[in-house]
Amino acid sequence: MFLLQMQPHRSHFILIVPCCLLLTLASESYGQTVPDYSESRRCLTTEIIQSFYQSANLGVASEPGNVLFPTRPTVPGEAGRTGGFGHTYTTPVVYYDSPEGHFRIWYTNSGADRPGLNLGVPPDQDVSGVPDWIERCSEYFEQSYQTAVVSMGFRTPPDDFSFSSQYTSMGLDHGGDGRYDVYIQDIGASIAGFTGPEQVISGRILPSYIVIDNDFSGVKNTVPEALELLQATAAHELFHAIQFAYDVNEDIYWLEQSAVWMEEQVFDDVNDYYNYLSTFTGFLSQPWLSLDTRNGQHEFAGILWPLYLSEKYDPSIIRSIWELAESVQSLDAFDQALQARSSSLEEDFQEFTIWNVFTAARSDPTRYYEEGAAFPLAEPVDSLDTFPVMGPDIPSGRLPSHLGTNYVMFTPDPFRTGGLQIDFDGINGRWGVSLVGISTTGPDTVITVPLSLSQSGIGVISDWEQYDVIMLVAASLERSGSNYLYQFTATFDSTLVSRQVPTAVEVSNGPNPVYFSTANVKFMYELPSAGQVTLNIYNILGQEIYSVLEPRLPPGYFIKLWDISDRTGRRAPSGVYIYRLTFTDQAGSQTSKSGKLLLVN
Repeated sequence: MFLLQMQPHRSHFILIVPCCLLLTLASESYGQTVPDYSESRRCLTTEIIQSFYQSANLGVASEPGNVLFPTRPTVPGEAGRTGGFGHTYTTPVVYYDSPEGHFRIWYTNSGADRPGLNLGVPPDQDVSGVPDWIERCSEYFEQSYQTAVVSMGFRTPPDDFSFSSQYTSMGLDHGGDGRYDVYIQDIGASIAGFTGPEQVISGRILPSYIVIDNDFSGVKNTVPEALELLQATAAHELFHAIQFAYDVNEDIYWLEQSAVWMEEQVFDDVNDYYNYLSTFTGFLSQPWLSLDTRNGQHEFAGILWPLYLSEKYDPSIIRSIWELAESVQSLDAFDQALQARSSSLEEDFQEFTIWNVFTAARSDPTRYYEEGAAFPLAEPVDSLDTFPVMGPDIPSGRLPSHLGTNYVMFTPDPFRTGGLQIDFDGINGRWGVSLVGISTTGPDTVITVPLSLSQSGIGVISDWEQYDVIMLVAASLERSGSNYLYQFTATFDSTLVSRQVPTAVEVSNGPNPVYFSTANVKFMYELPSAGQVTLNIYNILGQEIYSVLEPRLPPGYFIKLWDISDRTGRRAPSGVYIYRLTFTDQAGSQTSKSGKLLLVN
């Protein structure tokens, strides 16, 4: 049987997005002017989506009028409702019920919609009376159901038959029973499949149906390739149907990111998402774009965000996010799910930007992405090898948008012994800044740069000659807005050599006394092992006026700046102050060091 002889995965280039009819938007990105990617995604559903939003209706209409509404291929008049995209079956339709009982798959045995029409092989080699394409489709949908619903605990798609009276009153088809309906037809326009929500009831939870292309003609040239795309599409589209059991109005980028993520959970060996990482805008190719960018490409390459979350924590975090999404939108759902795991959206987004450094030849599957070796490298906005140097010297369109990132790459001089000091100043917005020393032959170093309330900080990489490159990772932690400004100075320092890992916690400050004309007070501290650091500053009455927590730091040497302001941002008055640094190692053991400083007007 040709459809049972699965071949090993082969990397292949495609120019389509297996997308849901509801979920592909026009070329639009928050805070960005984005090119039209309709040619590369070959998806003709923008007009339908725009009609949904313009009419404030996410469903179907019994009278199409001048507004485009998709309906099932069994409902006469489909082409008229979709502007020619999709069509009503023109030959008699039959169905196949999956043996496990969850799906009813509709198809025709003749005409352009016949399953497997252009695969170049007989349609029913096992002579079962059911086309092999239909049997494999049933198998892949049931595998997707088993993984998503049974194993991972996601909700089942809403049952359309429960609302049969509403379907009947609107003159619509509900498929005849409670099985989920999948329709096989020649979609055209290189679309692999789509999921259509049906607003036969009010609210955010809606029943739906799925349409899958009958052979992926013109997209895949071999049977094994077509089967891989069928697997990915089944998992992707079923997860859209599952999403409609939570919130059909959820942010579109998250609908698509998590649907591509589900492909990987069900069919780990297919890896169709690799294509998006290398050909679409995304966190690696255009990292300055926002996490929630919608441009028809970024939301698919955006699988890296849910992949990071599920690999750092566990896959159940994605279900937690969808459960929270019933009452809040995606960014708040991320934050609440991460707070339940003693983190936050901002903290994890900064760590996510570090994970994206370690791809391709830099991959480390024990610490970062399991399949990161197959990903392309993150695109730096600048590459510098002469010091001192100030920056960034880049077009404004490449400055980070909210929850976007800049990677600035520095190449050390292997013939100069010393290290690199980066003075960072966030001009507006909130920032998460990291320094990454990358070595192909030795250990890598990741340092979180502690920032003051004014978003200034200093990061130090000692013994730079041991690294191939040093990466400044500047991540905007804002949740809206674009073109966030920052500046840095990178300085070579010959004294930053052979710093041994300290055997004890040490802290000092300078200058002392501190004059108001001084921009910042530097606290220098050394850590013997990885852990977290809390810096507290008290006035002479013992009242805490400032504190900062650095939750994850590696062993080494750090500089923390204090801009002489209290919790409210006001300049602290003259007087004597006590500072205390508390280090908590990974075993929970604490060490504290204290000192005094004098602030003089």
